[in-house]
Amino acid sequence: MKKIETCTAENKCSQVKKTRNSIIWLGIGIIALAYFLLVPSANQLKDLQKQVNPTASLYSNPKSLQGKFPLIDDNRNIVSLSEVANGKWTILYFGYTSCPDVCPTDLATLNQTFVLMKQADKLQVVFVSVDPKRDVGRLNAFTKQFNTSFVGLSAEDEVLANFTKALGVYHEISKTKQKASQDHKDMKMKADNNYLVNHTASYLLLNPNLELTGLLTNPHYAKKMAVALDLIIETLD
Repeated sequence: MKKIETCTAENKCSQVKKTRNSIIWLGIGIIALAYFLLVPSANQLKDLQKQVNPTASLYSNPKSLQGKFPLIDDNRNIVSLSEVANGKWTILYFGYTSCPDVCPTDLATLNQTFVLMKQADKLQVVFVSVDPKRDVGRLNAFTKQFNTSFVGLSAEDEVLANFTKALGVYHEISKTKQKASQDHKDMKMKADNNYLVNHTASYLLLNPNLELTGLLTNPHYAKKMAVALDLIIETLD
């Protein structure tokens, strides 16, 4: 005589628990698989670093800039970095439009790099002025001389100071200008608008999540940067 299994509330509860646990473990398995497939491992980053060194340096713990620093355009409208990046990789270059040599040379090199890249359509260049007093109003006119896709922005003084500090970007008005203001008081107005700004001349690379991923330091060679950037984007995108 077969034993008839009684369906009780306890049995039902046990079945529900088993089903729920199975779903939870399945979810954990999917997340773990996605992590190993999509998130670069330490070894992968190490190998990539060797391939792009010394042109580029990669950070093992990228720093997020998402929503932290409101920038401004030529009309002093607030512009978010995420809006400008639009889901692309981004290169930030800090300089100023009156720069006599370094900034024009570096932006021209970036344009040459763009021409040589296979993944150029996945990269946005943003020129950030460290001299908003003189530059706001002529940012885009300056940057688009080098490439029409480049965007020129700046920030209000306090935001700019916090932004550059967070990224380790150095900028300071030249001591020559400060001395000129002291020694020639009768020419102070002219000196106030005719000065140099010492600044970091590196390219900062952000991933599509606006995380500081890498740094490209001097000397800048277009061919080498094109190869390095293509490899980084192809590997980590």
